[in-house]
Amino acid sequence: MRKSGPAAIGRTRREDAMLKFIALSSAQYPLGIPPGKKCLTVPGGPYAGRTAVLYAASPSSIKLVAADAPYTAVTSPIDVAVDAADTPFDAFMSASGHIYVAYIVAGTYDLAFVKLSFSGGVWTAGTKVSVFTADECSQPNMCCLTTGQLWIAYTRLNGGLYYVSVKVSSDDGVNWGSVSDPGDTLTSGATSACASMVEQSLCQYVFYTEGGAKLAYRTKANGAILWDSEIILASGGGFNEWFSVAAGKDGRIGVAYVNASGLRFREYSGSTWTAEAVVEDGALSAPAVAYRGGDAFVLYTRDSSDGRHLLLAKRKEAAGFSTAVAVDSRKTDLKKLLVYNAAVGSYQDKTVEAASESAGDVLHSASSALLDAVGDAVYFGQDEPFNAVYVRLSAIGAGGEVVWKYWDGQGWKATTPYSGTWSFSSSEQDILLWPDYHSIPADWQKRDLSGHSCYWLAASVTAAFSTPPVGSRLTAITGVTAFSLQGEI
Repeated sequence: MRKSGPAAIGRTRREDAMLKFIALSSAQYPLGIPPGKKCLTVPGGPYAGRTAVLYAASPSSIKLVAADAPYTAVTSPIDVAVDAADTPFDAFMSASGHIYVAYIVAGTYDLAFVKLSFSGGVWTAGTKVSVFTADECSQPNMCCLTTGQLWIAYTRLNGGLYYVSVKVSSDDGVNWGSVSDPGDTLTSGATSACASMVEQSLCQYVFYTEGGAKLAYRTKANGAILWDSEIILASGGGFNEWFSVAAGKDGRIGVAYVNASGLRFREYSGSTWTAEAVVEDGALSAPAVAYRGGDAFVLYTRDSSDGRHLLLAKRKEAAGFSTAVAVDSRKTDLKKLLVYNAAVGSYQDKTVEAASESAGDVLHSASSALLDAVGDAVYFGQDEPFNAVYVRLSAIGAGGEVVWKYWDGQGWKATTPYSGTWSFSSSEQDILLWPDYHSIPADWQKRDLSGHSCYWLAASVTAAFSTPPVGSRLTAITGVTAFSLQGEI
């Protein structure tokens, strides 16, 4: 299961990082899974650069919002579908800005399609078209060929086994053939399956994981009838929906995938595949491949047992991959975490303990607690203004109250978290101080605290605790579980 939560639009370039809050979602997969596309940018014309974001707003609805650079505001959401199942969907944008959406219908689990026509800078949803209704469907993936044909690769359940099938429309999605015809079925049936489709050098490629045991693909030239035989790229264990495929402008295809050991990468030159390269070992998920110029990048999340997912990027080099870099330097472990005890008037640096997953080690030695009496405080510090923190406790606080504050250059200014007041009264909490970076107070300034210069966020005790809280993990790493890339990273 993927956590529901906020959807947002953001840039990944470090020099102009931004984050814009879109909506809170109650859906299981607000932004879907790695093979899917949700962030789409108009490539040309008078509205070039206008970006549309599609997201599951609830377990049954898909919506679209749009924004122009610098993305400080988004349009009101429009309905894409109101009968969607609480499962991943996919979208594709044409050169004219039209958006094509494949999704699963609630209750029947039919495969459906809808076109959002683009005119005058506005998208308008058309009528739903049924694509396939004979089996339970899931995980659709869309591809538009240079020939103008639309293709959907999807998973269907039949006789207790999952199959990867593809269907085609040659008239802009108006007709998909008989709704009882699954199209071309590319696999022989397994306990699980998930597919992603790309076009490269006038050929179609359908990549898929099957039964948790392999990653493979089949291909055919555009216009051909028969698909080539299966080619296995990787085998073993741990294969699932966590894989990503991207086509470079120079004829390459990059594939990043999670297996039982970690994250791996292979690249096709147009004639041969490179050997499997290790991106990183360990608990990793949500890979995404992107090309920028002549370089291949892999983005992914490094996962911890408490549901934190650090979003990282690596560049493919001649020998392996570069050192991982945080995509958003504000959503990392804290630069500094200080615990202040008012009774003894001292700060203790608990940065290392706050970043670890060990239980019950974030406290002040004078009180054996994170917070206790009036005047005690915990200070979260980063090099840049940030908008959210996460706290996990080994002992839950009771009876106390805290106020959240930031330094405005003259004094500590109180602020009410966007996510609501919280006084360390539950075992864990994501505290969203401000919904996005544009909402962070302009007067927030750095200051020196116990010899450390940071943007500080303080949680200060205003009413003493009867049961003091004890900390285990305090970080600015979020619970992000999915993201969508569009254009250069």
